[in-house]
This record gives sequence, C-alpha cells and structure tokens, in this order.
Amino acid sequence: MEGILIFLVGIIVSAFGTIIGFGGGVFMVPILIIFFRFNIETAIGTTMSAMVPGAIVASLFNFRDKSIDYLVGTLIQLPAVAGTIVGAFLVASLPVSELQLAFALFVLAVGIYMFSSRSQKVRVRHTGIMYRMRRAPTSFIRKNKAKQMAYRLNAGLVTIFGFGSGVMAGLFGIGGGFIQTPIMIKLFRIPYQIATSTSLFILVITSCTGLLSHYLLGNVHWNRSLPLIAGFALGALAGNLFKKNRPPIQNIEKLIGIGLFLAGIGVILNLIIKANFGFSF
Repeated sequence: MEGILIFLVGIIVSAFGTIIGFGGGVFMVPILIIFFRFNIETAIGTTMSAMVPGAIVASLFNFRDKSIDYLVGTLIQLPAVAGTIVGAFLVASLPVSELQLAFALFVLAVGIYMFSSRSQKVRVRHTGIMYRMRRAPTSFIRKNKAKQMAYRLNAGLVTIFGFGSGVMAGLFGIGGGFIQTPIMIKLFRIPYQIATSTSLFILVITSCTGLLSHYLLGNVHWNRSLPLIAGFALGALAGNLFKKNRPPIQNIEKLIGIGLFLAGIGVILNLIIKANFGFSF
C-alpha cells in the first residue's frame, strides 16, 4: 500500500514540477519524511533517484519540441558548480539558519505576489536597470526558430546569476530549480516554454550528480525507490502532455507562484528537520 501511495504522489509532484520547471525534489523530500516516515538520508536518496528519469523524460520531450536553450543552461550550470563549492565553505562563517529562514520567507512572499498579481499584457519597457543591463557589453540576442521567439540576454548577468544560485545551493543545502525558472522568466524575459525546458535540462545534470553522490553514500535503496521512480517518470510524461495545450502565460505564472509558495514551505521544513536531525536536503 505504501508503494502505491508513493507512486501516486510521485505522479502528482513530478507532473506539477515538470509544468513549472522546478523538478519536484524540494516538495518530495519532506513528504517522504513526514507522511511516509522515511529517514532523512533515504528520503534524499530516493528523491534523487526519481528525479533522474523524470528530468530525462521531460528533456526528451523538450528536445523534440526544440524548446531548450543549451547556451543559457551552460551559462547557468557551470558557474553554479563553482558557486556550490563557495557556498559550502561559507557555511562555517555565516548564520545559515537565519539566512535560510529569511530566504524562505522571501520565496513565500514572491510566490504570493506571482499568484495574486493580475494578468497584464507584456509591455516592452525601454527604461529600468534590467533593460540597461541586458544591453550592456556581453549582451546578445537568442533566436528560437522553432518557436519563432527572440529575446535579449547578457552573458555576464546570466553567469553571475548561475554563480549566485550555486552559492545558495551550497550554503542552504537546497536545489536551485525553483529559483532559476522565475528569474529566467521575470528578470531575463525568457519565454516561459524555453525557461521551464532549460531549467529541466539543467536538472538532468544536477540530479545525476546528486544520485551518484547519494548512491556512494549508501542512501539509495532501490526497493524503496522504484515506486517513486515510476511515478516521477509517468508524472513527467503527464506534465509534458499538459504543456502541449499551451496555457496562457498568466496561468503559468500563477502555477509558478503556487510552486514558489510550496517551495518556501519546503525550505522551512528543511530548516526544522535540519535543526532536529542535523541533516539537510
């Protein structure tokens, strides 16, 4: 019965994570710990093992749909690796718990803002700091012929963002998917189809790395992981079939708002669990 429930929950979490480009790990780990009584190490290893096929299935769909921006993914992921190392070293010298709580509250507030904001037509603004930064040196225009979309990016700004998300991952012990997607959409003005697809492509790399690490640590028990692996793979398939309906952008932003709110709750639960058991996910 437990395996069936985990399978069904995995479908829901993975489908939702695929639609909004988060992956679902920040949601699934506390669910396994609180509702299914997994110990922390097994919950992390189980979730990592499930995120790999989920991210691969989603990326295969997005590859066929030609909606992944590999250059943006590389500009984010490579400095994120360096940032993770820096963040891990900063743990010893900064008040991590207080910063993590402030970060979680900020994520909650942004999620509420995105969910409650009224839908408006996108206007091209020729003023503001982000407009000027996107046109600073190292800026370039990306064109997606398959989607007939074009958007301007600044390589330096994207690289700095990637490094910053890596620092937060190393400092707080959290994944960066739920940070990357809204930033790409709201600040960099990347179309949501490309932003979510690129975020899930990045997740393929990070989840494979995480799975290998936790497997070597002995945190992956395949008999407990298989139901969630199947659920995440099927959920990724369902999420991509839903995305084919091309829902309006305001609906996607509301879903991202819900995802950010839930991610903020997940970070707070991570903080509580870490305070009680001395381990973070």
